[in-house]
Amino acid sequence: LMLFSVLVNMGFGQQGEFKVEVSNDTVLAGNNIIVKYEIVNTNGDFVAPEFNDFDIVSGPVFSSVLKIVNGETTQKSSYSYYLEPKNEGELYIEPAYLYTEGDTLETAPSKIIVLPNPEGVKVEPEMKDEQKEFSFPRFIDKSFEQKKRKEQEKKKKKKLKTRRL
Repeated sequence: LMLFSVLVNMGFGQQGEFKVEVSNDTVLAGNNIIVKYEIVNTNGDFVAPEFNDFDIVSGPVFSSVLKIVNGETTQKSSYSYYLEPKNEGELYIEPAYLYTEGDTLETAPSKIIVLPNPEGVKVEPEMKDEQKEFSFPRFIDKSFEQKKRKEQEKKKKKKLKTRRL
């Protein structure tokens, strides 16, 4: 029974996933959105949509992360695009496709509402709940920092000394 539960947990941890995330579903005209396609625990050929209603400002930006925690492996890769809407109104981002061995995965289409922006307000797009994969705390040796400050103060004092002729 214990072996069965370990195998089941390993199987669920390895499920493949293909999804799309959009920074904003509503945007002011003249501003950008971020569209991110994330591939989890699967491989294949990624095919982006045409983005007919948008200009590609930047992208695709590819990233890949391999994480091994307590023997469980998770592989994530993503393709991100910065897009600027061409028109105001209700626009659509068509599905993207991932062609894997024996299967084709597809994302849902995304609806983007573009509002008028007569004042020309600019807003920087950000992905919601974006987490950093790695974070390293900064440990500071206070005695080292104090020594460094004292040395800098000594240098300043030496420069300030004037000689009379």
